[in-house]
Amino acid sequence: MKRPLRILLVEDSEEDVLLLLRVLKDGGFEPVWQRVETAADMGRALAEQKWDLVISDYNMPQFDALEALKVLHGSNLDLPFIIVSGKIGEDLAIAAMKSGAHDYLMKDNLSRLMPAVDRELREAADRQKHRSAQEDIRRGKMQWEAVFDSVSDLIIITDTVGRITRCNRRVITYFCCSYADILGRNIGRLFYGEENISSKAFLFPHKFHAAAEEDLVFPLLNGWFSVASYPMNVENEPVSIVFIIRDITKRKKMEEEKRVIDRELLTLYAIAFRLNTKQSLEKIMEELLFQMHNMLRIEFSCIHTLRQKELKLTASLGLDQDLEKGLKSLHVDLPWVKSMLKGKLAKARTPARLLPANVAQAITRVGITAWCTIPLRIGSEVIGVMMVASSAKKSYSDREVFLLTLIANQLAVLIENYTLYDQMREKATELQRSRKALKENLLEVKRANIELDRLNVAKNNFIGMASHELKTPITSIMGGVQFLLKYGGLQMTPEQENILISVYEGIGQLKCLVENLLSISRIEAKEIIPHKKPLRLLVLCKEVYGNFCLPLTGRKITIDFAGAEDEVPVDESLASLAIRNLLENAIKFTPDGGEVQIRGEVLGKKDIVSQSRTIGPFYRNFPKNLSGSCFYRLNVTDNGIGIPAEEQVRIFEKFYGVGDIAYHSSGTSDFMSKGTGLGLSIVRGVMDAHGGLVWVSQRKDASGSVFTLLFPMDSDCL
Repeated sequence: MKRPLRILLVEDSEEDVLLLLRVLKDGGFEPVWQRVETAADMGRALAEQKWDLVISDYNMPQFDALEALKVLHGSNLDLPFIIVSGKIGEDLAIAAMKSGAHDYLMKDNLSRLMPAVDRELREAADRQKHRSAQEDIRRGKMQWEAVFDSVSDLIIITDTVGRITRCNRRVITYFCCSYADILGRNIGRLFYGEENISSKAFLFPHKFHAAAEEDLVFPLLNGWFSVASYPMNVENEPVSIVFIIRDITKRKKMEEEKRVIDRELLTLYAIAFRLNTKQSLEKIMEELLFQMHNMLRIEFSCIHTLRQKELKLTASLGLDQDLEKGLKSLHVDLPWVKSMLKGKLAKARTPARLLPANVAQAITRVGITAWCTIPLRIGSEVIGVMMVASSAKKSYSDREVFLLTLIANQLAVLIENYTLYDQMREKATELQRSRKALKENLLEVKRANIELDRLNVAKNNFIGMASHELKTPITSIMGGVQFLLKYGGLQMTPEQENILISVYEGIGQLKCLVENLLSISRIEAKEIIPHKKPLRLLVLCKEVYGNFCLPLTGRKITIDFAGAEDEVPVDESLASLAIRNLLENAIKFTPDGGEVQIRGEVLGKKDIVSQSRTIGPFYRNFPKNLSGSCFYRLNVTDNGIGIPAEEQVRIFEKFYGVGDIAYHSSGTSDFMSKGTGLGLSIVRGVMDAHGGLVWVSQRKDASGSVFTLLFPMDSDCL
């Protein structure tokens, strides 16, 4: 396989170029080349492309090899440069070699071209490797210097007697001096000045400490440090010592912080444990003060509780007899006490000026110089105060005050709990008496419920029996009156006809009432078992509507049927009963000249679930109570004034009526009665028996109501 070779040819003869290319191809190269004849062309070629070799004629009309060498050197490229000339003297060849040419050949003897090209390419590759290695060494040295200076530790290199020969920038920063001020100084004097060196890390002859000597403090630096040392051996140089000085101040502070936190947590735990015991309140307070003295190094402490506008001493520790007597009672008129009762704490270095004269003398005598009072609060109410004091010349820090506040809050809760416990104990006896009375009342209620169940069964039996007995005579009377009105041919005055029509309407209402009572009785007795068969509900609606034709002749109300006529599995008599009640209500509450719309459609479960906001108020378990995947929805819509939103859910209760009939209809003859309030409860019972739903909503134009019956179709119809 031939080797690729990119050649820049500085030549004015195309024949000579072809000759050179043939020799290179015969030698195993695949040359990619460009020929130039001027300095400008050569400069552009070197800038625009990458080359492996330059072959140049020595002398050309506008250019020569020496000028080509100058152009090559000006480009800062290290490329092999071979002169191939037809005629060149030895002195000219030597001058060219001094100018940077790597070899020269005669055009009439090109047998040396291939060895010369191989040699120069190999030497050029070696030079490139050497330059890369030198660059890597230079870059590595720069990186090491940067790392050496950026390390957060202080790094110092000394000779075997402790004289500093090198240091990093961190040392200069810590000692606030120049690099020249550090070099040559003794490392021990740098850290200790003129004082005696107390650290073994800087004593000479030196013993190396690979494991750092920690917790050192230097007089010329702030903080805590650790020192480690290692020998450094460099070829042909004396042994040096590397010192690594690490600033451990932050760690020491964290350790001290941890010790303080551990002590505080242990104090809180011990106090919380004491607060949970079942001892008397006074005993618990004494143990709490003991724990505070032991854990927090408090010398004097006491607890006052607020009673009848005075702070009464409840517990104390460390107080002498005179001081305890003076603190027995503190009046609320004292300035700091007034502030305390508003929830503000107080602390002072000279507490004597804040207290009564007798207490101030006792405080001065025992040497109290640090004093702090913490209010005992429950919410915004202050129920007492906790005082702590010390003879040490200090002031209580914010951290100590915070810890004391936590303890005071727990103590306040304890005092409040004990107070509530006493109150609860008083209530316990009363509660026991109430419990006994409640038990007796429950027995009475239970007996009353049994009697009510018996009466309800008797009522349902009576309603069922009475309804059956009344249906036969009512049907006979209604049929006779209807026959007289339509087919009797009697000559009657208008007053007589109106009376007969009123009788017919009254019998119809009585029949409806009897049927409703019978239906309610069956629903409450849970005797309704639907016998389903496939029916077209819209056809059933038209049949039910046929029974209202005679009463509607004077109302001028339009009934419009539309929608899907799919077969739905329902009990025909029960479905007719539900539709009749809805249609009767729609006609009753629709003004003269109005319209009632009956629409049917088949929907999937997702379509029904999407209406959760509308259906949810009527069924708490919706959509969990929705079984099946396909449903038939039947809407009965009127254009009356509608039903108030707050009453929509209640209209399905027994005997519940909405407002005055005069507000719902402009009819002057039929369907003007108030009603019994049973119709919609019967509709609800019928739909429950079918496993369906019923609800009411307001029309989009806010004029009228939409009653919806939802029947499951018991099959995957979509």
